[in-house]
This record gives sequence, structure tokens and C-alpha cells, in this order.
Amino acid sequence: MQNGYKIVFACLSVFMVNLVGTQDIPCAKMMAVAGYVCVCNETYCDTVERPSPLPRRQYYYYMTSEDSPGFTKTVGTFINTTVMFSNISSDVYIRINSSIQYQTFAGIGASFTQSSGSLFNNLSTEAQEKLLESFFGPSGLEYTLGRVPMASSDFSQRDYTYDDVAGDVELKYFNLTEDDLIYKIPIIKRAIAKSQRGLKLIATPWTAPSWMKTNNASKQGYIRSQYLETWSKYFLKFLEAYNSEDVDFWAISHGNEYIIPLYFGQFFGMPNTVMMPAQARYWTKTYLGPMLKASSFKDIKLLSLEDERPFLNWWADRLYADKEVAQYVDGIALHWYFDNNRSVVELEAFNQKYPDKMMIYTESSINSFQSSGGGTVNLGDWSRALRYINNVYQNLDHWVIGYLDWNIVLNDDGGPTGSTGITLDASVIINTTNGEFYKQPIFYALGHFSKFMPPGSKKINVIIDQDTYKNDGGEVGGENDVLQEILRMDSQNLSSSTDSPFPTRKPDPPSHTILALASTNPDGHHTLIAYNPRAVPANLIVTDDGVGTFNQTVPPHSLNSFVYW
Repeated sequence: MQNGYKIVFACLSVFMVNLVGTQDIPCAKMMAVAGYVCVCNETYCDTVERPSPLPRRQYYYYMTSEDSPGFTKTVGTFINTTVMFSNISSDVYIRINSSIQYQTFAGIGASFTQSSGSLFNNLSTEAQEKLLESFFGPSGLEYTLGRVPMASSDFSQRDYTYDDVAGDVELKYFNLTEDDLIYKIPIIKRAIAKSQRGLKLIATPWTAPSWMKTNNASKQGYIRSQYLETWSKYFLKFLEAYNSEDVDFWAISHGNEYIIPLYFGQFFGMPNTVMMPAQARYWTKTYLGPMLKASSFKDIKLLSLEDERPFLNWWADRLYADKEVAQYVDGIALHWYFDNNRSVVELEAFNQKYPDKMMIYTESSINSFQSSGGGTVNLGDWSRALRYINNVYQNLDHWVIGYLDWNIVLNDDGGPTGSTGITLDASVIINTTNGEFYKQPIFYALGHFSKFMPPGSKKINVIIDQDTYKNDGGEVGGENDVLQEILRMDSQNLSSSTDSPFPTRKPDPPSHTILALASTNPDGHHTLIAYNPRAVPANLIVTDDGVGTFNQTVPPHSLNSFVYW
């Protein structure tokens, strides 16, 4: 092992104690089809209280693993430093330097869909409260981001817009529907009331009214140029309508997945509008941008693309080439579905070119095409949580400020779904027959990042040096080695990566690399989240240059959060 730094300490023993008197309610563990879930109902649901300050040189340790669902919490103590690290047998050295800081996080969240709302409304009031607390409350994950479809999406049980009266250019017939008034707005308002950290909402349209489009249909089709002004007024009408219901938005996006329908063609069956960068530029600088800035919603963030990583720089280079457009568009929204087809070089390249523009992931989910074994919903499947862990790490480690899951909840069939009929898995599955809901491994995977890296946290520098891990005769180096290999493989492609938006398959990183992400947080505490994907325990020796060193062995297949002041 190559160790580029020397650290000394007097004692390698660590004092770990189980917390007594904690208010945390433990997981009601149940073995499901593919692994463990935590069961909640109207009388019982596990919790994770916000960490209260500890004396300096102590830390909280929260652990979730394949065999231990929920959050297991203990307290540890930093150790004095007088002996060389090189005398210690260890798997992984992690060094944290809070003086080197990167982007500020906005948080983690999910989407308020009609499908989720209909399931939520079938729960008892008491179970609803438990569910809202689990996601948004101080004893839950404390999600701080929420996405709201403007009218129908692929998880609405019908296709519609807010004005389906042909030729109504003045939008006299614009109205919210029962989907908003029954299945979205009441739940959003209750979530906001639960939240102590605040809830930033992002609005996204799937389709313009059919009469505005070139194909007169809800699926695919471009917006006719004569309706671009009306389409902009539609955005303002939506914001005004929700504001009248006491719901305001932090951001709004151009639209959901403008490019991917061209890739899938007739197989892309959800409500959608197609738009190319040239039309997006013209529409933004001529109508939408100025109209938003002249309205009472002038401070709302405007996001663009809402599509896959392979399209990121192809789209951004064409959009931001117009400086007038650049002043209106605050950043790019991305979805995770093609992340394995382009490496993080795309994220780094975007940040280098547009350091004042944000990147935020607004959709992630596992569908029937992506499920690796089992059904669309495979209750308790740890491997699906692992996919989220890897993806969140990868993106938050490369300038992304926030990350949203798709549906907050679904049923055990992965629905109810809309006209596409494509079902999905979700972090929480509702059993409306018996009034229970099941927190899957995905829920806790996202929960570590949401709970322990609150909005306003800044990513800080982490150096990982880990022993080579042998598996079936192969050797895997540290994360830095993996990244360098990805960078090398992409170096020849980077200059041409914006020539075409369509994906070229890239290899996944090795599956036995310890991952680590750290942040300094608004109230002064620090967080380290480390993932051990190995089938054996990993011994971590962690040094924060401003605090000291601690040693912790983490279980196989475990996600681990360390919080200290």
C-alpha cells in the first residue's frame, strides 16, 4: 500500500458504547422476498432523531447494512496521536481536510405524484402521519427537496393538462385538477408543516396541451412556435395557482426529458414534449425568461434539460452559447438512467465551463427493464440500495448539489401507473390492504445522505488510501485509482463528447472499492459517510486534521455515517 502521509497516535483502542436513553425507535425488522424491510403502521414506526451536539472528540456512528436494516446508533471516541500509522494493519485510511471545500448541498428528496398521493390517501390518518414524519419530520430522513409534475406524468392515471380547450391562447380555461387538489397539494402542505429544515419544491411539465403541439398529441411532438408565448403564460398560471393554495416553488424546469424520446422512438409512451436546444434558447430569451423575471416569481430558479447525463454538455454548450439565455437558466437537471453510459468526466467538464451553474439530479428509479432479478418491486433487495449508494456518491462527489428519487411511495405491484404501464420500485412500498408500509433498503441508503448532510452543508476534501482487495484472483485499488482509470479511458473522448447526445457504454467502477464522502455542516458539525461493498468487514482509520483520529471496523455491505463536532 502506498501511504502519502504519516500520522501518529498513542492508542489504537476505541471506546464504543451503545446509546442509552435515546429517543430513536428501532426498526420492526421483517424478512421479505429479497431481504429485510422495516414495517410501519398506524401505531409503530422506526425513527432516527437529529444528532444532538457531542463533546469534542466524540462522534456518533450510524450504520445500515444488508443484515441490519434501519439505523443502528453508537458513540465513539477519537484517540490521541503518538504512533505511526505505518505500524498498523488496516484496510482503509481516510483523511478529511475541511479547509478544502467544494459545492454546497441542497439536500435529498422525492416526487409528489398522483400515484403516490392516491396510495397515501388510502392509509389511515395515523399511518399517514407516520409516513410523513418518516420522510420529512425531525425524527425521519428530513427530505428537503420535492418535485411536482405540472399536470400529468407517467405516474398519473390519466393523461391531461391544465388547459385542454383547443385554441385557448388566453388560457381562460386553465384550472388545477383533482390530481392537484386531492393527491398533491394537501400532502405537500402537510410535508411542509412537518419539515424543520424547509422543503424546496421543483415544478416540471411533462407535456404541453396537445393543441399547442405539432402532432396534436400528448406524447412526443414539438411546441408550435406561435404558442411559445402561451406556453410561457401557462408556467406563470401554474405558479399563481399553487401560490393561491399557499404552495410556492424554489425552481421550475423547462420540461421532462426532451431528448430521450428521440432515442426510444415509438417505445417512449409517456406524456412528453420534444425540444431541441435552438428552440429552448429562443423560447427562454424571448418569452419564458423575461416573463418570469417580470413577475412576482422573479427569484425562482430556472432549470433546463431534465434528461440523461450523456446529453449534459451537448445540451449545455448549445444553450449557454447564448449569453442572454445564460442569464435566465440557473442550472441543469439530470436523471440517472444513463449514468453508466457516460462517466463523471461529463460532470467535471460542465463545472469547469459553467462554475456558476448548478447541477441537480431530479429523478432516479428502478424500472422493470433495469431490475436485476426479482420482480419490478423486489421487497428488501439490498442490491438496489447499492445502486443508489453508488450513484449518489458518484454525483455528489462531482459538483451535483441535490438528488431526488422518483415516486415517494408505490404499491407492491410498482404502481398504480399511467398510460405507459411501466411499473417501478420505490423506497417505500404501501400495502393498502392491511394499512402497512415497508421501508426498503433504498429508503435508508438515501436517508444517510439526507439526515446527516443537511442543506447548506459543503462537501470537503477526502483522501482515501486502501489496501488492494483480492477477489477471485483480481485486484482492485483505491477510489482515486478507479477515478484516474475512468479519466484515462475518457480522455480521448472528452473533446468530442458533445458532438452527439446519444450514449456510448462505459464500464462500471469496481464493486469492492470503499467509498467516502464528507461535509462540513451549517451548525458546525462534520459528517463522513463511508460505504463498504465488500463481503467482509473493513477496518477504517479516519483522521480529521482539525479534530483527531478514530478507528472503526464496519460490517460487510454496510453504509456508515460518522457525525462529530
